[in-house]
Amino acid sequence: MTARGPGEPVDATMSVFRANLVALAWLPLSGVLALGPFLLIWDGDRLASTAAGLPPLPLGLALLAAGVLLHELLHAAGFLLFGRAPRAAVRIGFQRRTLTPFASCAAPVTASAYRAAGLLPALVLGAVPVAAAWISGSGTLLLWGWLMLALAGGDLAAVWAMRRVPDDALVLDHPTLVGCRVARPADS
Repeated sequence: MTARGPGEPVDATMSVFRANLVALAWLPLSGVLALGPFLLIWDGDRLASTAAGLPPLPLGLALLAAGVLLHELLHAAGFLLFGRAPRAAVRIGFQRRTLTPFASCAAPVTASAYRAAGLLPALVLGAVPVAAAWISGSGTLLLWGWLMLALAGGDLAAVWAMRRVPDDALVLDHPTLVGCRVARPADS
């Protein structure tokens, strides 16, 4: 965390470029975390048969776009539910400069609510389908869950950037960087 100046909020952020590097490093790690237990439980042939059942490319891309939209909607829902942010303070958009979709909250929320909103898509769209794949042996669920976990790499970067922020501190989304600004420290 770095202070900008006297009386200004403290940043718990990283650049979009650095967050993309974290996400890139998360890609193989998330694959090992999803695939490793699956292969210990189920035969690898289940994955081979999954490839034959994948949708055609246009449909696959449409499903991926729907997953990305649902990902951002889950962030927004997290800000509303966990952060109790007013509806008008939450928005979903697309940053053209960095080609990244986003959900942001203009109202202050606790750091714990910010983390929960940040990790909600990874849990709902990634971890739950991966766990269901481990139980059912579904290669399709495993692939979807891993893809959604992999797409949550930027969210993990944001949570990592604020690792030293106490749970009850009030934070605000940073307008251009990945992470947040501490609006009021926990001891205030």
